[in-house]
Amino acid sequence: MINYNELLKAELQGVYGDHLQRISTINRYYEIYEGKQGWTTNPDLDYTPTKKITNIIKKLINTRARFMFGKEPYFDIRPIKEGEAAKKQAQEKEELLEQILTENKFHSKLLKAKKDCSIGGKIAIKLWGHKDHGLKIIFSPAQEFFPQYNLDDVDQLEKVVFLYALNNEEDAENQRIKKQVWEMQGNKCILNETTHNGRGQKVSVEYKDYNTDLGFIPVIIIQNGGLTGETEGVSDVAEIWDNQDAYNRLTSDDIDALKFQMFGQDIVTDASEGSLKNIKVAPGAMVDLQTDMTQKSEGRQAKIDRLESGFSYKDKFEDTVDRIKNDMYDTLEVPNVSLEQLKGLMQSGKSMKALYWGLISACEEDATEWEPALKQMVEYIFEMIDVYNLYGFRNIARYETTTNIERTYPINEDTDAQKEIDMQEIITDVRSRKAYMKKWGEYEDLDAELEQIQTEKSLLQDSYTVDLNNNLEGGEE
Repeated sequence: MINYNELLKAELQGVYGDHLQRISTINRYYEIYEGKQGWTTNPDLDYTPTKKITNIIKKLINTRARFMFGKEPYFDIRPIKEGEAAKKQAQEKEELLEQILTENKFHSKLLKAKKDCSIGGKIAIKLWGHKDHGLKIIFSPAQEFFPQYNLDDVDQLEKVVFLYALNNEEDAENQRIKKQVWEMQGNKCILNETTHNGRGQKVSVEYKDYNTDLGFIPVIIIQNGGLTGETEGVSDVAEIWDNQDAYNRLTSDDIDALKFQMFGQDIVTDASEGSLKNIKVAPGAMVDLQTDMTQKSEGRQAKIDRLESGFSYKDKFEDTVDRIKNDMYDTLEVPNVSLEQLKGLMQSGKSMKALYWGLISACEEDATEWEPALKQMVEYIFEMIDVYNLYGFRNIARYETTTNIERTYPINEDTDAQKEIDMQEIITDVRSRKAYMKKWGEYEDLDAELEQIQTEKSLLQDSYTVDLNNNLEGGEE
């Protein structure tokens, strides 16, 4: 096993204790999420117990992530100053950001990162800028980074260590681990990057005390829940694992009970040993049932009966597993919208919104962590474009703007209401038509569509003017 502790010991000086144990715990959460949810059974049983895994944990985490980020959030860049020139600058800056996010497959990464955050309790967004390769947005799960915060301010990141396993070799000598350390020294961000083997021994040095010319560490940490002062976040897997384990065991025991109890049992009395050995269980089979001589001398006759199962625990079982399952849904605020649960519910827009109200509230709570982090990411992106003159667009990065992040949940009523609000902003000149079409439409060429709208508008105006002139001329005659 790779000795991460040796790599981290010198960097974090034991601040976080046993790092290897922390990584092991997070890795176990990922195994549970992927369905590795088995348990130990008694080896002395005369049958093999059923182990049925119904991975509700994965379904709930994926559902919550899709609800929050299934539709890509819209980064609305708006000008601080008034005027057409300021609007144009904001539009240029927004298009530059959109280009960077598209090149980095940001939406796909964001959706996966929400799942990672729910499983491991936190994720990191790391930005990497290079003049020749542009800007890269990298998401890292909890077991790959170790942050160190200011003792007086947990929001101030002073140092962060990234560890990446570069291969899966069993021999420690052939294992390769990348260690990347970002650290603030005064008002400068310093980078050190080295490669090590599985024993923590240094193999190569990529960067040594490299001055990034940045006044900040280009890393944003996002936590899942937690309380004031906490830096690790809370794993949703840990929150509902006990219920998942109980659900798996109960449904597995139910299958075994069904196998043993659904069939009746034959009972043979006063029969000879020879006839018992010759009994065959098969459809239409004849049984040559002979009375044992000892029992026959006492006037008894061999007989065969069938004992049917009572099997009467069905209702109690269903109540128990339904309660466990609903507890899991309730813990993550995900509505149980199976066909059985929806019976008798009016499926109007308002009733569906009420059904999803708990999930919407939970996502709004998550947004208090995610949205400031994403805004900070955008701010860092433009600062790095400025410092390194990435894409040759330093001047665009310096435009004075603000960033607003708009999310849309997949509920029709919410979408329609938001469209009406955005349309009003167009009428009052707060939002551009292009921004509206980019947010709500699917266009192959947005600029061509806007030109077509303008052309049709001009044609209609010309037609109206001609008709008006004709009417005026006719009135004069």
